[in-house]
Amino acid sequence: MGRPGGAGGWLGRRGQSLTELTLFLPLLVLLIAGLAELGFALAGYMALQDATREAARFGADGDPCNGADVGDPANPCDSDPTFPLDFYQQIATLFDQTFQPYRLDPALGDDLVISAFGIQSDGALAWRLPRNRPYGWSRYGNRTSRFSNATIKERMGHPPSKGVLIVEVYYHHRHRLGLFRWLLPDPIPMYAVSTMPLPAAEPVTLP
Repeated sequence: MGRPGGAGGWLGRRGQSLTELTLFLPLLVLLIAGLAELGFALAGYMALQDATREAARFGADGDPCNGADVGDPANPCDSDPTFPLDFYQQIATLFDQTFQPYRLDPALGDDLVISAFGIQSDGALAWRLPRNRPYGWSRYGNRTSRFSNATIKERMGHPPSKGVLIVEVYYHHRHRLGLFRWLLPDPIPMYAVSTMPLPAAEPVTLP
């Protein structure tokens, strides 16, 4: 003979558990969704950093002036606004390949900005390339470099003479789930920068 109220007690506990589950399940789902959205954003940012670094590393082996002496006043790399920009376009192409499956969207304000600097042994800035674009080469014309000439001189220090390449990428990451637009901007603005030595831009003689 069972204990009085045994079955009823079991049913009562089961009903209480179902009630608790009903109350806390939405919170649990929201928490999991938040972690997933954060994971997507973090993955996008890590991919952005890696692609920016690889693009800068690739560009560090290149020559923005195709072998010409950047200290020569007659060098078209310094003075001709129609000088071919293959050096910068190749870096941008490498970035695209590395950044896949993500991509820059100029309609959102995304952009890739590249600047090359020659710094003399006394710390003075000899030039910034492309010479006809004082705020860096911009792929889509949406952004400019965050690095002013004064900032470069301050950060790079003094001797020896050096060439420096800076690749900056502005990217907007769209939400995947779309549940947290009330909490986070959509798209989420991101920025990555990579600095590499650029031997081809080292100043030899003053322009």
